[in-house]
Amino acid sequence: MRLDDIDVVSGAAYLDGPPHEQFSYLREHAPVFHQQVPDPELVDEVWVLTRAAEVRQVSEDPDTFSSKPNVALRARQTDAGLRAAAGNFINQDDPQHRRLRSMVAKAFTPRVVATFTEHYRALTADVIAKALPQGEFDFVTEVAAELPLLAICELLGAPISDRSRIFRWTNAILGSDDPEYGGGLEEAGRAIAELGRYALELADAKRAAPGDDIVSALATAPPGQRLSDPEYEGFILLLLLAGNETTRNNISHGIVALTGHPEQLTTLRADPERLNATVEEITRWASPVNFMSRTATRDTELGGQRIRVGDRVAMFYSSANRDPAMFPGGEVFDIGHRYDRHLAFGIGRHFCLGAHLARVETRAVLAELMATTDDIRVTGPVIRQQSSFLNGIKHLPVAVTPRTE
Repeated sequence: MRLDDIDVVSGAAYLDGPPHEQFSYLREHAPVFHQQVPDPELVDEVWVLTRAAEVRQVSEDPDTFSSKPNVALRARQTDAGLRAAAGNFINQDDPQHRRLRSMVAKAFTPRVVATFTEHYRALTADVIAKALPQGEFDFVTEVAAELPLLAICELLGAPISDRSRIFRWTNAILGSDDPEYGGGLEEAGRAIAELGRYALELADAKRAAPGDDIVSALATAPPGQRLSDPEYEGFILLLLLAGNETTRNNISHGIVALTGHPEQLTTLRADPERLNATVEEITRWASPVNFMSRTATRDTELGGQRIRVGDRVAMFYSSANRDPAMFPGGEVFDIGHRYDRHLAFGIGRHFCLGAHLARVETRAVLAELMATTDDIRVTGPVIRQQSSFLNGIKHLPVAVTPRTE
């Protein structure tokens, strides 16, 4: 392998999953690597960070490494995309980031999310009960996508019947590079615009008949505390994307990991107390978000490389979470690992707001599958999303043997 041949940024490099062989080579030979990007939809060049040390350094220094203008590496944006990105707190620095995040943070605390545990287990039981009689089915569409969609609709106060539309919109937005999910940038722009209009209509409905949900709280806030329309649209877009796509992929990767390592699945079935550790290991090993980017606000040094003001740096969690310096044996999926400080949810001020919710949902699906099946196996090719941003799974054919006792 040569550095000249490395490409870990283009979407096509992820058709068979994250390029872990290239990540391993970069961690050893060029942990802060300046890549020219051949993908015309992305930025021309970026510094690729593959070790945990540099990922942590950038995450914990938002004054030097800004989340503006956006955390993706998209070179072009539609007007709708620019409007949504500007109002999305994931693309903001403090104090704007802190102001927007604090408006819903209390809905995602561990204490609050813990109150959802039994409810989500009941939702999961219903979802899985509908899938099991089929014997063989697509785990992504029948199970992994359903619980996150149901959960985020309830949290926002959106009608459950709208989840198919939300599924289609979010696929088009985050899957714009994938021929099945999206039709390119223009289709993604249309989906963002449609979702924005939907969010505004939902706010109008909640002002007329408020409920106990996030949109009602935002829509009925006092005038001085109310979000602007672009902020509100960007906010709802973020919650729908992050609350749906990433957890769906985490759950799907869990099945791929456990069925691909049957001895681990046997261990989990024999010892359900390992469930929490299993969820953490799945999330570390899979890293559903491959990277987040930052922009240097001043000249600095990173891993021995000179970073100039305006340079983009990309923190590759998929690589950092397997860095042997922080995670010995991290290339191996093992539910005996105790890597609770993995980086899949980010670190620092931008730590994932929905991390606790993602854990609860992933745990609910695994627990219900352990309780209701004697066997689950993958029966065909795992179809992955063409994206360097998300480590996504589109289709996962499985066969299950329901528990008969």
